[in-house]
Amino acid sequence: MKMLRILLSVCFVFLLTQQKATAQNNQKANADALEHISTYLDKLDNMAGTFLQIDQQGNTSTGQFLMKRPGMMRFDYDPPQKLKVVADGKWLAVQEAPGEKADRYPLSQTPLPIFWGKGSLTDKAQYISKLDVFDSAAEILLQDPAGDFPGYTRMTFNYQGTSETTLLRSWHVVDAQGQAITIVLNDLQKRENIDRKDFKLDERHRRPHGKF
Repeated sequence: MKMLRILLSVCFVFLLTQQKATAQNNQKANADALEHISTYLDKLDNMAGTFLQIDQQGNTSTGQFLMKRPGMMRFDYDPPQKLKVVADGKWLAVQEAPGEKADRYPLSQTPLPIFWGKGSLTDKAQYISKLDVFDSAAEILLQDPAGDFPGYTRMTFNYQGTSETTLLRSWHVVDAQGQAITIVLNDLQKRENIDRKDFKLDERHRRPHGKF
């Protein structure tokens, strides 16, 4: 009986040691992944490509996008939709049809400045609530601890252990009302000639300020 207790004690200590080593390895892997993803995002600028949008009901839309740091994005939806969504670094504008007045929301109340604004992702650790590393992918869950933008954003990357093998693939946003939308990026490529003017909307039918 005494020998059995000794063997059980040894096994218990061994399991605790293995669990501690696994936890330490996971912490290092996550820290490395965050550094690599942050380095990749820091270098990412002037990008263009196509996108697939999936809403909460499973409906899909496609279109073209432009991205320019800091904080500028443009999504032009393919027909029959006429929707345009543009972030100009300060505001997020949603235009239902060409020439119409767009609805605007402060960019600071969206998760966009966290990963596409000024500064590095490693300097914004307070917004990272979870990071998972898989065989060939990584996911980061972003939430605002202050609650300025309720909900959360989950970003997915192709990832194989280096910043050079990192590629932004998609983000999934859930708002305060629980409404979810997923954007999948395709054909991501660097484009040198993206101008700030590309992030301005034509609002020729917009009413002059103060007139109703």
